[in-house]
Amino acid sequence: MKEVKEEIRSLVRVDFHGNVHKQFRGPNAEKRFANEIQVLQTLADRECPNVPRLLEAQEKNLTIITTNCGAPDESLSESKAHALFLELEERYGVRHANPEPENVTYSKSLGRFCLIDFELAEILSTPEKAPLSSKSKGDIWRAHWVLHSRRGSKHIANDDAFLALSVNEERARLLEHAGEELLEPAHLVFAVSDGMGGRNAGDFASRLILNFIKKDATDLYKVIKSGDRGKRALELLTKSTHNGLLKLSSAEPMLNGCGATLTLAWILPNFLYWVHVGDSRLYLKDGGRVEQLTSDDCELWHRLKNGEISEYEYRTNPLKSRLSDVIGGGRHRVKPQSGCIKIDPGSRILLCTDGVMDGLWDRQIKERLDAKNEIRLIAEEMLERSCENDPKDDTTLIVAEFDVV
Repeated sequence: MKEVKEEIRSLVRVDFHGNVHKQFRGPNAEKRFANEIQVLQTLADRECPNVPRLLEAQEKNLTIITTNCGAPDESLSESKAHALFLELEERYGVRHANPEPENVTYSKSLGRFCLIDFELAEILSTPEKAPLSSKSKGDIWRAHWVLHSRRGSKHIANDDAFLALSVNEERARLLEHAGEELLEPAHLVFAVSDGMGGRNAGDFASRLILNFIKKDATDLYKVIKSGDRGKRALELLTKSTHNGLLKLSSAEPMLNGCGATLTLAWILPNFLYWVHVGDSRLYLKDGGRVEQLTSDDCELWHRLKNGEISEYEYRTNPLKSRLSDVIGGGRHRVKPQSGCIKIDPGSRILLCTDGVMDGLWDRQIKERLDAKNEIRLIAEEMLERSCENDPKDDTTLIVAEFDVV
């Protein structure tokens, strides 16, 4: 076993299976051993999702074996840590004795922040299943997200690309395919891009577009953080990306005409900025309503929205792939759509490429985003059902949910 911490009060080791062995030592070791067992059992009974699970208790040598909750996050501030411990107290009825960042870890396997070290914690009365009180509401925004991308059966390569970033004024950090992030001062960026079918190097174009965005993300963060110029800044970023792709493709014959769509969401507490070109989409669930924020850059789509054709006629018409605007694609100019909308805790967003729309009707997309299931299940079901109904095209989606702690 690997030793990770040795102190007067405990010895902590990790076994070959990744489980944590904590042996209690020093003053009141028996009492602390019994208390941590009781607290962990209580939190399991109360279905707290972000604490270790007790696997075994060895009374003879005062050792508990628990699941592994990852490693400390050095970037976690005291205010964010306190918000997580306050949530533990108000929602799950356990008061931690040392609610500091050192007792918060991040688990990549769980995709969330976890709380550890309960030997001196206090069990309170069973809390009611209710929202947090006003003293904590709105202090710290939290996001959970899940993303999937699958190559279509008719494609040699996956022309779709995706981006998940945590951005502050110093750097833009790539995020895992699923996880949890605490906002402020950091912002979150999610984006999807679909390389144009039939074009040269469509997969290259979609990835290059997202690389342009990642490169300029910290500069854009400073603009959005400083005031209300977010929409304009996103539009300028999109136009700059378009020009960069045009310049590169004109210098390399093999890339001539390559292009891609872009749908991007930039999230900070209470607000969602977005920018869009092409026919990938952004949906928002806020309260009891789900709406598509973006408009497809396709003449046929506008005929659908004007009631001139049915959704079935739209889905079966080959002209729906003929886009009026894309990034790159040999076009001299691009006219990005953009917006800014206030969001509330409990809201969700979906970003997706047209593989999702090929496999699901618009009503089905909205119903799934509005479902009471966890977003992990929602994302998995949307991916599988889309690919089952129409497996030919590449399919990419990002589902994110926001709350406060």
